[in-house]
Parts: sequence; C-alpha cells; structure tokens
Amino acid sequence: MDKNLQQAYLNSDYIIDDELGFWQINIGDTDRTLSRYLHTFDVPTAAFITAENPKSKRLSDKENKKRGQQLLSQVQKLKLTCHQGYSIGAKADWPKENSLLITNITKQQANSLAQQFNQNAYVWLDETGAVKLIELA
Repeated sequence: MDKNLQQAYLNSDYIIDDELGFWQINIGDTDRTLSRYLHTFDVPTAAFITAENPKSKRLSDKENKKRGQQLLSQVQKLKLTCHQGYSIGAKADWPKENSLLITNITKQQANSLAQQFNQNAYVWLDETGAVKLIELA
C-alpha cells in the first residue's frame, strides 16, 4: 500500500455513533471499555469495515449508499451484530465514509468481507481491545 494512503488510514478517526453510544477509536490505541463489550460475545473481536469508495476510488453518494446496504445485508446474512459508524480523515480532502463496526466476527470473516467490497484495509479490534490496521493484498 502506498505510504501516503497508509498514513491517511492511520491518522483517521473511526467513530461508532448509534444506540451503543458514541465511541471514537484510533489505530494504535487500546480501548478496554470496548473490549469489555466485545467479551459479551462468543468471539470477542470486531472489525470496522466500509463498503464505500473501493480501493480508494471515489464513487457517487448514491453508489456508496447502495454498497453500504449490500454490506449490511451480508453482515445480517452471516448473523453478525453490527453498529453504524463512519470514518473521517485528518485532512478535509477525503469525505466521511459510512462504516460498520461488526462484532463477534473472526479475522477470516473480516478479511473476506473487506475483500468482497474491494477495500485496501480495515480496522481490527482484537480480544484485548487493541486497534490495528489490517492491510489487504
């Protein structure tokens, strides 16, 4: 992955904003409170995934919304729990991307979903609450 693009991911804020409450996570941090929540599931990990702007190519709002609905349908088909969120970059030159925090998910499932929606990477929360960037080939 291009170093500038990688840095953009690392500098972004990943926000969960729904009935769960408001949570901001950042790559490199550890969120113990969110980790405690994740431990209420059989698989105490989560992935923050978007379907928007595949391979960092901007799409129309209409196309992004359609892709977001398709991601939600896939998550529901897998019977996984998810929360609405979005990511926002440190620079104002990239639009907010609607995303899902998908809980009770394995890394294999997360890789598969992110690849299915042609993403360069996604954010992974491991069982300790560590927030990591997972780059896809």
